[in-house]
Amino acid sequence: MSKKTPPRYQFCEIPNDDDGREFVRLLRKYANRRRYNVLVKGQYLDKTKLDSDEDWRDYTRGQPINKSTHIRVYLHDKFRSRPHFPAVL
Repeated sequence: MSKKTPPRYQFCEIPNDDDGREFVRLLRKYANRRRYNVLVKGQYLDKTKLDSDEDWRDYTRGQPINKSTHIRVYLHDKFRSRPHFPAVL
């Protein structure tokens, strides 16, 4: 049986409106900063906010938050991301 990998993001499809941005602000405020890094990225390109000369090809590696309909939040565990070094005896 193979081991399942945990999801890379903890919160997804947060609306990119006042309530969603307030949620992200409070999450950054109350998250344990010694343990977690909070990373926020845009999700779902909002075609109504694109300029006339822009399309999805300009944002193949992700779009800015101001051109997204939703927000995705990643919590990176600082301790799990470090390589484990055995103790030297």
